Amino acid sequence: MKVYRGLFALILGSCFLFQSHLSANTETQKADTTVYLLSPFDQVAISVYGQSDLDSRQRISDKGEVSVPLLGNVAVGGLSVSDAQKLIESTFIRERYLVKPVVTISIDEFSPKVVTVLGEVQKPGSIKIPPGRNKLPIQIVIAETGGFTGAAQKTEVHVNRESDDVNATKKKTIKVNISSLLETSGKGGENVFFVQPDDIVFVPRRLF
Repeated sequence: MKVYRGLFALILGSCFLFQSHLSANTETQKADTTVYLLSPFDQVAISVYGQSDLDSRQRISDKGEVSVPLLGNVAVGGLSVSDAQKLIESTFIRERYLVKPVVTISIDEFSPKVVTVLGEVQKPGSIKIPPGRNKLPIQIVIAETGGFTGAAQKTEVHVNRESDDVNATKKKTIKVNISSLLETSGKGGENVFFVQPDDIVFVPRRLF
């Protein structure tokens, strides 16, 4: 009987650990979509505790870099504020300028970010991504244009995006089935497609 009780406790504990791991992963995925990542042309203030001569206020360059006294250019684009602070701190330590630096970065002004929507929507044009956000669900972007026209092909919306390949000569095209996304929305589905700054969303006309 003790053996069975021990086995049951082991199984129950394993299930609990698995569920905790699954929940943690889910929370991490949700957090990843809400944490703001520093972008080119954000205006930031950088300060080092007790080292006022190292403080600066500047815009992040088009290459995603900030100029830090003593360190020169540091690439912070695509990092969260927390990660950028840690990067600058670790660089001060690695270069042996400071022993225990405390770096603070604050965002004074977010860079403007827009998505262009064309084709079969009520009000084609540019949609602004709200300050402090890096991306938006494509359903929200379509809603901001007033929604689809009656002739819209919702199952094959084209999203033209800059390629990750620096040597690429043209944008890549991603096809998104918005009808499928709308069907899973509100039903516990985690299937979400995010549009990014400078994406061009084209909604084609349905073939009758």
